[in-house]
Amino acid sequence: MPARIAAGKVFLVDLSRTGVRVAHQGAVPAIGQVCRLEFNWEGRPVVLDCKVMRNELVKLAKSAAEKSIYHAGLHIEQAHEESEATLRDLIADVVARALDEQKANARGIPAEAAQVFQTSKGTEYLRCELVDGTWRRTATTRPDQPQNGFTVSADEDREQIDILCDTFAKADVPGQKLIRTMAELSISRAEGIPTRRYKP
Repeated sequence: MPARIAAGKVFLVDLSRTGVRVAHQGAVPAIGQVCRLEFNWEGRPVVLDCKVMRNELVKLAKSAAEKSIYHAGLHIEQAHEESEATLRDLIADVVARALDEQKANARGIPAEAAQVFQTSKGTEYLRCELVDGTWRRTATTRPDQPQNGFTVSADEDREQIDILCDTFAKADVPGQKLIRTMAELSISRAEGIPTRRYKP
């Protein structure tokens, strides 16, 4: 996805609620400096003040006519106006699309798993962790995600949680990461994540 830092063009490579990785040809300032990253998603502007955490050369120019390509890691310091909500919607949409693709590619996760997550406004959660082939479910007030499982709202329907457990156990490593990401988004803030109607 194309974006801009000041007058320079960059390309979004990876994105999370706290950080961004961009590809660029020298448009990013020095490590430790703060820059403003701007882009649009579905007509909605996103403006983020970010601190440059790292900047690595990934492809060296082979001639004077070429430019070297760098990957920079940016930490999001501040999201302006509605940018935070738009960022959350963007991440949720990307993850949901990835789940759809996993189903289409028969990689182990049915796309309806994306529909299980509901918005959460509470502070009570259910931690589901796969230990030696058996699911351990624990009530908790901590929203952090376990490495081999996920944490969701305690209000989630038990049948839906069973679906998540089953799909998580059958998924490959990228698929399990997607489920954890959706779970994290669903309980990370009071707004939760937007739910969508599944269309096969």
